[in-house]
Amino acid sequence: MSMKNRLIFALVQLLKPNVPSLQRTRHFLVVSTTGLGDTLWGTPAIRALRSSYPASRISVLTSPIGQEILRHNRHIDEIFVVKDPVFTALIPLYFTLKKKEITDVLHFHTSQRPILPLTAVLGASSIVGTAGMNKGLDSLLTNPLPSAHMHEIERRLKVIQQVGAQSVDPSLELFISPEDEQEADRFLSGLNLPSYLPIISMHPGAKDLFKQWPPSHFIELGHRLIQHLGCQILITGTPAEKELVLEIANKIPGAIPVTHLKLRPFAALMKRMKLMITNDTGPMHVAFAMRTPTVALFTPTDPDLCGPYHAKHVKVIAKERTCTPCLRKKCREPFCLLQIGVSEVTQAAVELFHNPLSGPPHETRSSL
Repeated sequence: MSMKNRLIFALVQLLKPNVPSLQRTRHFLVVSTTGLGDTLWGTPAIRALRSSYPASRISVLTSPIGQEILRHNRHIDEIFVVKDPVFTALIPLYFTLKKKEITDVLHFHTSQRPILPLTAVLGASSIVGTAGMNKGLDSLLTNPLPSAHMHEIERRLKVIQQVGAQSVDPSLELFISPEDEQEADRFLSGLNLPSYLPIISMHPGAKDLFKQWPPSHFIELGHRLIQHLGCQILITGTPAEKELVLEIANKIPGAIPVTHLKLRPFAALMKRMKLMITNDTGPMHVAFAMRTPTVALFTPTDPDLCGPYHAKHVKVIAKERTCTPCLRKKCREPFCLLQIGVSEVTQAAVELFHNPLSGPPHETRSSL
């Protein structure tokens, strides 16, 4: 055991109440303090928890981006946010959460080492999470679940089953406010596009280079989609991806770059898209949540673990990794993505455009 973990265990033993709370009304604390997609994966479980315990209190401890995703979620009573630096936030968070009399802690996903120890000293009767994901601190869980090969949505549903909650709907959920809808409408009306013109979004960026289909492929795809579908192309991205977005938009006739919208207006905009073509990235999951017909490109990541889950409005194109072991974030030339050809993506996009609810996701897998 590392010295860091020894100190953490000693501190937990010092602060942990001798007797867990025995109050009758349950207060659940859902913990999901990582990224955009990770937060959205938890929304089916949160909905199921509310359905199973309509009179209980449900709070969420999340990240700043998670707060944006979960804002206006009608299944949640209160949201607490972990901000950087984490250690500075721990003490006020401890005193705030201690007052809430948490009875059950449900760990969906955390990447910050201090979060599990923090929840271990709140006096909860049960602390549920997945073993092997807690930086050597699994023993702080009262109900550790064995790690298994399953989709991240399913894993979160397994977590809530430990407290007696059941789910019948695994779909993602993102609640959009009227203000978000109005901002998306203002943006589109400012483009002065003909009302009959279908709009297709292409999202060429991703947090990691090894998940990015080549810009030249997106450019060729844009040309083909205009030819086959007579559509308007939007190239979407974050402000940090502006250079990439402009590079592609400038080489597709009439394409419009979109990098200024914040997350929630962007989600509202996705509702208005006829189709989206995207890499495996956070906005892809936003499109899934908004039921936007989507062609999703996967490699080297595994769509069985982090792709669409029981979604009928998505086509997945996935290829096997070309390097063993996969270099992941050290990769500078994502060769595996070159296996996905423009013709294959064009065909999937045209099919989904004409039949957006065509059934289970179409998935192709092959290796070079």
